[in-house]
Amino acid sequence: MRPFRPWHAAVIPCVAMVSLSGCAGSASGPKDGASAAGPAHSGSALPSDTAGGGRVVVTFTGASPLSADAVRQAADRMRKRAEHLTGAEVEERGDSIVVTGRAADKDRLEELGDTGELLFRPVLALDAAGGSQATPSPSPTAPQGRALTRGLGLRTDPSAVPSAGADASGAADAALQQRFTALDCSGKQDPVDREDRPQDSVVACADENDATGRDSKYLLGPAVLEGTDVKSSKAEFDKNGAAGWLVQLDFTSAGTAKFAEVTGRLSTNQSPQNQFAIVLDGAVVSAPYVNQSITGGQAQIAGTFDRRSAEQLAATLNAGALPVDLKVSEVTTLPAG
Repeated sequence: MRPFRPWHAAVIPCVAMVSLSGCAGSASGPKDGASAAGPAHSGSALPSDTAGGGRVVVTFTGASPLSADAVRQAADRMRKRAEHLTGAEVEERGDSIVVTGRAADKDRLEELGDTGELLFRPVLALDAAGGSQATPSPSPTAPQGRALTRGLGLRTDPSAVPSAGADASGAADAALQQRFTALDCSGKQDPVDREDRPQDSVVACADENDATGRDSKYLLGPAVLEGTDVKSSKAEFDKNGAAGWLVQLDFTSAGTAKFAEVTGRLSTNQSPQNQFAIVLDGAVVSAPYVNQSITGGQAQIAGTFDRRSAEQLAATLNAGALPVDLKVSEVTTLPAG
């Protein structure tokens, strides 16, 4: 699994405040025109793209040998992810997957091969960027977050990040605590533990979306929801508020029950253990705090998304995690003409 690369980092390089909340009052903005990407055929005509600088061909191979069935399943999910990309084509070639599209979409075509594993994990401890490792305050009046307008119950707020403390006593065993202490989120090493499983407690770094800063690190409990608990997701533009582009999640009936239970339980904890992390491909996209149970079966991920990055995230979540770990083995740019 390669580390999560935020889709909008190149567009908006600043650290963003990201919120996850119950949904209300948002409306979809206009979408880019798109053509569905079905199976490609060798020798098929490719649409020209003079404005985008030609075409690009991205070849994916497995991190380990792939079976024909694994290649087919991965290609099918990548086609679904590529539906919003104009002129994108996905082709199976033996044990490889070849994606062809506009040169202007090179980064987005490469991101079609991201694993896309989504997990919701409770926060056990937090070491905020540039600060000390967080610990729950013993005070019964510790901040518990605040409800958003329109009855929303969840929000990431930089002011909610504790600034003092030293350990995650009682939250993890000594070995996990040592991993948390040793974790380097400066970008100098790969922070993703390839052996982590949903049922394990883990350590993880934040990405640029997280309000605590890119260098922040988390100690997280076993997953309480997985990507399979999300029934659908879509990109929307919040016309009635100030959230801009966001991704709306609709949970399955089982996911709705889990989400209500975990948000109700976490809302009784002190910071940072009243937070849970939304983890995509091993990195923390957001870690909102909770002050009430959310029972409606919907939530929103909002941040510094533009239309393209919101659509990309929604498409990845809709298609589900890839069944295999892929890597980019070759990228070829074809001139316009």
